[in-house]
Amino acid sequence: MTGNSRGTRWSSLSSRLALLIAIVLILSGLVTAVYSALAARNASAADAADAMANAQRSTVLLINQAYADTERARTTAMDARKAELKDVASPIVTALDQLRAQVAAGVLTEAQAQKAGLEVIKGVRFRKDDYFFAYDSNGTAIAHPNPKFQDKNLLSMQDPNGVYVVRDLLKIANEKGSGYLDYAWVKLNEENPSAKVGYVLKYAPWNWMVGTGVYVDDIDKEAAARLEATKQALGESFSKIDFTDNGLLFVLDKNGQVVVQPSDRDLSSLNTTDWGKALASSLVAQAPADSGQIVRTTQEAAFTGAQQQWSMDVSSFPQLGWTLVSAVPQAEVDAPGNSQAVRQALLSLGVLGLGLLIGLLASRRIVRPVETMTKAATALEQDTFDPTMLDDAAARRDEVGTLARAFQRMGTEIVERERKLREQVTKLTVVIDRQKVAEESAAITDSDFFKDLTDKKNALREREDGPQ
Repeated sequence: MTGNSRGTRWSSLSSRLALLIAIVLILSGLVTAVYSALAARNASAADAADAMANAQRSTVLLINQAYADTERARTTAMDARKAELKDVASPIVTALDQLRAQVAAGVLTEAQAQKAGLEVIKGVRFRKDDYFFAYDSNGTAIAHPNPKFQDKNLLSMQDPNGVYVVRDLLKIANEKGSGYLDYAWVKLNEENPSAKVGYVLKYAPWNWMVGTGVYVDDIDKEAAARLEATKQALGESFSKIDFTDNGLLFVLDKNGQVVVQPSDRDLSSLNTTDWGKALASSLVAQAPADSGQIVRTTQEAAFTGAQQQWSMDVSSFPQLGWTLVSAVPQAEVDAPGNSQAVRQALLSLGVLGLGLLIGLLASRRIVRPVETMTKAATALEQDTFDPTMLDDAAARRDEVGTLARAFQRMGTEIVERERKLREQVTKLTVVIDRQKVAEESAAITDSDFFKDLTDKKNALREREDGPQ
């Protein structure tokens, strides 16, 4: 019985229409919810990516500025040092010119003048241990304060960086007349070479290359100190750049060693653990060659203790051989999107529920008059039709109302016709019944039995009455 009633309920137009509306709304709601959730998650991920990229760009600007300041200071110091070399070389040229003037005056021979000139060159000192030197056109040291170089041809000598020092200095003197060369040289009384900038000029009258040089390791040390201060300043800046709760910025050198880290974080695990070393090597390998590019990658890391996925942006600073990394836990990147997706899904489900309720109410309003007309048709079939049962449906101003009014008129007319037909049938039945009674009565009175009874009745009356 339950199965029949359920089948009847779900086979009704109202149930089918409600089910259709529910299916359409549920499908559209699910599609909307899924799309909205994905859109919200993607938008959140895009915002996180923008935050990481902005942190990268702002950090690159900081590094660029710091590096530019350091290089500017170094360049200024080098320019001053080169100008100093040129200034201290001028008196040497003046002294050689004076010796040549004495040769012209007959005071000295040219050999005496050249010998005196070489002694002057060897004997000049400035600053602390800086000196002058002279080479002939073949690259032989004709005046050098270091005895191990004196009178030796040094044309093929190279510094630790592969620079042919004397050959390149001769080339500058012969082709340009004067100029500068950066190279490494051993200081007097020392064994290891130091960075040096040399200045040479060609003394054409005697075909000599006269030059001097000044060590610039102090400038490099000052630049290194500036760079170290820059690293500390960057570390302070990194700790203040807030693009996510657990996001961090750090810098690796070309060997994967941490050179800059936030002042409030310890990233030594990158250089002391297996996972850290592997991660550092991978990040350095992925760093783009151009400092304007950013490479995004996802790597396993344990910066906060447990191993988890981290989203990382990697860029490079080629001037220093640095690899800049901004890292955020992937869960933290996904969290806002997931939260937004849940809220969006709940909102979509709420709209879906409201739509279902409105749809069901609307379907009920549409189907109720049809159900009423169905009941009216059944009542008409069962001779229980009452036109007033269609009053509510007939009061509508739409097509359903028009149909209800037409059905109401039709039903009323049918009921009236049936009533009249019944009356006519009733009258006809009465007439037929009377005629039948008359016929049956005539048949009885005309029968022999009835006639015999009549004769007996009359005879009895006559006997009872007797003669008067």
